[in-house]
Amino acid sequence: MAIGVAAILLMALLAPVTHGVTVYNTGAGKLYTLKVVKDVTLERSTTNFNNLIYLLVSKHPDYPNKRSLVQFENLPTACPLSHIKSAKMYLYYKYAHKASFHSIYKTPFIPRYMYTHLVKKYWVESQATSTKRYSNQFWSAPWLALDGRDAELEPQDWNPVTIYPLRPEGFVEFDVTSAIRKWRSGVPNYGLVIRAFNELQPGRDIRFYSNRFSQPSKHASVRVLCKA
Repeated sequence: MAIGVAAILLMALLAPVTHGVTVYNTGAGKLYTLKVVKDVTLERSTTNFNNLIYLLVSKHPDYPNKRSLVQFENLPTACPLSHIKSAKMYLYYKYAHKASFHSIYKTPFIPRYMYTHLVKKYWVESQATSTKRYSNQFWSAPWLALDGRDAELEPQDWNPVTIYPLRPEGFVEFDVTSAIRKWRSGVPNYGLVIRAFNELQPGRDIRFYSNRFSQPSKHASVRVLCKA
């Protein structure tokens, strides 16, 4: 009996919740807004950065590379797989960071081409680092192996979201329809990893607000259009 209870509790902890999912009737289908349930920046092997108000992406000169993980609520069962028309992830872009003691030539503001990949392994927000998923469980490669082991090889959308120089702050949109359809079909929801195609090219790192930021209206979300 104790084993059964423990198993139930573990499953409850691993599964993203669906409480509080908001629904808006567009007149041409229902729009579900899925809130972020956990996110974290991956930079160093020995440090968890769950305390940051930003999600960081790409390499800043003199610092390690950065990718970020983000996971959302599950889509309610009221929207079956066959009714999913599209799904968009929104991240609030704040700015591209340059260390104050660097020149603009050492750390230039270059375009960053952003992709998202479906994550295939469980991770803990308060423990994940560039090399560890949690505790003593490691990623197959630093910052996740994008070869089907830690995350899918193919990005969610081959058209990158470009953060170009002096892009105004605000929400940017990523197409994550494939991920939402896979999660609805039974693939475990472990979220997405965000990275820049040119992440190792010297330049400013990109900063999105994380769920640690004080204004929930600027947290990440996914909006799913569901139409019979």
